Amino acid sequence: MASLRVMIVEDEPLIGAAMEMLVEDLGGSVFGPFMNLRDGLAAAESGEVVNCALLDCNLAREMSWPIADALAARGVPFAFTSGKGAKDIEPRFAGRPVFTKPVDDSKLKTFILQHSGA
Repeated sequence: MASLRVMIVEDEPLIGAAMEMLVEDLGGSVFGPFMNLRDGLAAAESGEVVNCALLDCNLAREMSWPIADALAARGVPFAFTSGKGAKDIEPRFAGRPVFTKPVDDSKLKTFILQHSGA
């Protein structure tokens, strides 16, 4: 699955590293991890090809909504990760998957593989 590429936006280094290892275990590569809103938004707007993205909702007290909007405009599937669950999510993103931290690896794998293009 060499073509699998996942964008990760996560401000907690250990969580970002764990997500990166999970993607690599699936045979994919990671774009990121990006640790703040500015870098994540620039990456989302860069046009870099990714199969899907995992977005931490709260990035050092800034919400990741602009990144989500940029990815949605490009048609890139994404899911949110949150310490508080779905109640953290803006209503306009109500249909997007939300994984409550600590995230179950099997749920992340399922989401990623659904969007692997395979």
